[in-house]
Amino acid sequence: MTAIDAILRDAVDAGETWRHVEKLSTIERLAGTAGEREAVQYIMDKLAEYGIPSHLYEFESFVSYPLEAELQVLEPEPLAIPCRPRAFAASTPDDGIEAEVVYLPSEAEHHDRSKMIFAQTGANEDYQAQDVSGKIVLTTSGGPDGLKLAQDHGAVAHVHMWPSGEDVIHEMIVSSIWGTPTPESAARLVKIPAISIKRADGDRLKALCARGRVRARIKANVYIGWKPVLLPLAEIAAVDDDETFMLVGGHHCSWYVGTTDNATGDACLLEMARVLYQHRDRLRRSVRIGWWPSHSQGRYAGSTWYADYAFADLRRNCIAYLGIDSPGVKGAEIWDCRYNHAEVERFMDRLMREVTGQEPNIRRPLKAGDQSFWGIGLPSLGAYRMVPADSPVRANVGGSGGAYWWHSPEDTIDKGDAAILASDTQLYLTIVGRLCTAEKLPFEFVTAARDFEKVLGELAQAAAGHIDVAPALEATRRFADAAQALDQRTAGVAGPKANLFNRRLMEISRIINPVLYTMAGDYDQDPALQLPQLPGLQGARRLPGLDAASNEYGFLKTRLLRELNRTVDALERATAAAKGIAGQ
Repeated sequence: MTAIDAILRDAVDAGETWRHVEKLSTIERLAGTAGEREAVQYIMDKLAEYGIPSHLYEFESFVSYPLEAELQVLEPEPLAIPCRPRAFAASTPDDGIEAEVVYLPSEAEHHDRSKMIFAQTGANEDYQAQDVSGKIVLTTSGGPDGLKLAQDHGAVAHVHMWPSGEDVIHEMIVSSIWGTPTPESAARLVKIPAISIKRADGDRLKALCARGRVRARIKANVYIGWKPVLLPLAEIAAVDDDETFMLVGGHHCSWYVGTTDNATGDACLLEMARVLYQHRDRLRRSVRIGWWPSHSQGRYAGSTWYADYAFADLRRNCIAYLGIDSPGVKGAEIWDCRYNHAEVERFMDRLMREVTGQEPNIRRPLKAGDQSFWGIGLPSLGAYRMVPADSPVRANVGGSGGAYWWHSPEDTIDKGDAAILASDTQLYLTIVGRLCTAEKLPFEFVTAARDFEKVLGELAQAAAGHIDVAPALEATRRFADAAQALDQRTAGVAGPKANLFNRRLMEISRIINPVLYTMAGDYDQDPALQLPQLPGLQGARRLPGLDAASNEYGFLKTRLLRELNRTVDALERATAAAKGIAGQ
């Protein structure tokens, strides 16, 4: 542990942090409602009490709330199944929709999800084998990916049966649009109703489908529209402020009272703000802490709004983004580092080993959880303490530490743990403290170069004879050499040169991250679907399966040539920047 680690960790007040949780766990915090305003007022009042400078932004957000739904099996036997509609799914006519029900396995039951690409996913074997046009699809594939498959193949409704066996229905959002829609992305607004049912009910319905024809009626009512939302932002300025800052954030909206998703996170952010402000004289870099609205009901519209609103400042001055969601979960033990970009992998690996004593599970970032800053090029960091896989409360869900109560009325105050929350807060303060006090930013790009080389090598093999990936691989090797030289140069940088050195590291992140992690690039948002690295080039895998004389082949090859140009250009610019630093 460093000196700043001990100072920040010792300053955490577990009792004060838990009092925030107790208060926020009495408020249902749907985006754009009176509950949200009550919670935000509490946050702002606490920041004022601590003397922390803050700003409250208010803007219109496009949100959705599920209202009510019915699922009635009509044949082969009458059966009423409890259900909930999905946010951003279509409402049915008042008399509902009647259709045959067909069961289809989820994409994940057949394929490696890392190969699922929004731009290229049109069908899987099950949809090819079975006509779902005009039918209700029952599946365990409940995310935007699964709904898109059903809608694209003509289904009139989508029923998600949860893959875990817990006796709850989780609230969910099915839109693949990240943040507020644009004229272009609005075309992806969901056009069919979608509902959720429990696993046991899904198994019963699945068994009926296996025996013969099943017909059902679905009714669903969903609110979709504009609501004013609130975004509190705390600003902890370093004494020797050089304009750079670290961004930390988590969402304040919730389903129901949402103790572990995300009242505990909101409390963690308040305590971090208090501790960092108390010790701001020790910081080299400032810290901004945001409580994002419209996460759960607007598909990350709050953090996306801030990415748009503060784009120039974030692009020039923000060193990294740390997202905090679902800390302090009862029974959570295993750290999952699921939101880390390549340049911070080494930093996070060492820190997690040192602080937790665990083998860190460092993973490239998932496209979820307010990761709205990839196009800007910000390095992303994340560490989530999860419930062990063999725990009786573990379920196949992403938040609340993977516990079954996620996004349900079960997520109440008894599901949190004050001691674990204090420990989690100490870990996050350690991350922020080290990044905001280090003379040199601990970024390295050797790992990123390896990622480029690995993915490009796979694509070269998959599309051999159809597209020439060699120029990109050559550019990658030059970047790898420059990154290695830069890594060796880091040890010799100190004093006045450090600020310039850090700025150039940030510049490299801005160049490579939009290419390595996004299709949309710097100024837009990709769909809220899982994408592998170099997503813009993944269509190369499809070329061998297409007729070389077809329009589809020609159009896709043109797109891929442009993406190769984009990739090579980024690598060459990053190489020049790295060589410039290494030679200083």
